[in-house]
Amino acid sequence: MDWRNLGQRVGVGVIFIPVILGASWYGRHAFLFLLEVIIGVGLIEFYNLAKQRNMRAHRELGILGGLALALFIYAGHSDKLWLLFSGLVVALLLVELFRKPQPNNSALLNVAATILGVAYVAGLLSFLMLIRQMPVANGGDYAHAGTWLVMIFVTIWVCDTAAYFVGLGFGKHKLYERVSPKKTWEGAIGGLVFSVLAALACHATFVQGLRMIDAAIIGVLAGTVGQMSDLVESLFKRDAGVKDSSVLIPGHGGMLDRFDSEMLVAPLVYFYLLAVGI
Repeated sequence: MDWRNLGQRVGVGVIFIPVILGASWYGRHAFLFLLEVIIGVGLIEFYNLAKQRNMRAHRELGILGGLALALFIYAGHSDKLWLLFSGLVVALLLVELFRKPQPNNSALLNVAATILGVAYVAGLLSFLMLIRQMPVANGGDYAHAGTWLVMIFVTIWVCDTAAYFVGLGFGKHKLYERVSPKKTWEGAIGGLVFSVLAALACHATFVQGLRMIDAAIIGVLAGTVGQMSDLVESLFKRDAGVKDSSVLIPGHGGMLDRFDSEMLVAPLVYFYLLAVGI
C-alpha cells in the first residue's frame, strides 16, 4: 500500500469533503458555483485527453457551452437546453470550417471531441443540478434535495473506499483487466455492499423525502453503475496513454478522476426519482 498517497487522499478529503457536502446541502448559488468549477476543470482535462490523440477540440466553445448547461437548469430554463445545444453545434461547425488546417488532423474528430466533452462531462454532471432543483420544479421542499445529493456523494465515496480496501485485502479475480488492471471482482462486490449500507445509514439519519427502498436503490446504482462509470473514464485515460486526467488534486489525480462515478449515477438517480414521483 502506498501510505503516502493514502495520507494525501485523506488530507485532501478532510478539506474538501465538508465543502462539497455543505454546498450540496445548501444548494442555491453555492452548489451552482461548485458544479461549474467541477464542469469547467473537468472539460479542460477531457480536452487535454483528446489532445493526446491529436484531436484539436474547440476548448473555449466547449467550456462555455458546458458551463451554460448547469446555469440554464439552475435558472429554470431546462426546456431551452435544446436551443443551447443546437446553437453550440452550429457555432462549432462554422468555426471549424474556417479553422487553419494542420497535418494529420481531422475536422470530424475535432468537432466530435468538443461535443463529446460537453455531453460527457457537462451533460452528465448537470443531472446533479437537476436533482438539486427537483423540488423547485414540483413544488416540494427545497431542503430535501440537498439531503439526496449528500447521500449520493457519500454512497459513491464509501463504495470507492470499500472497493479499494476489500480489493487490497481479498482481491484475486480481475474485474476488467483491459481497462483497469488493479480492480477485482471482490473489491467491486465489497464496494456494492458498503454502498447500499451507506445509503441505508444516510436514510436512517438525515435523508428526507425518500423511502427506505428509494435509498437502497440509489445505493445499488452507486455501487454498480458508479463503478462502471469509473471504468469508462479509465478507458478514456488508457486510450490517451495517461494514468490520471491531471495532477490537480494531490493523491486523487484530476477533477475527472474524483467525480467520474457521479457521471453515470446522477442521470439514473434523476430518472428513478422522476419515475417514482418524487
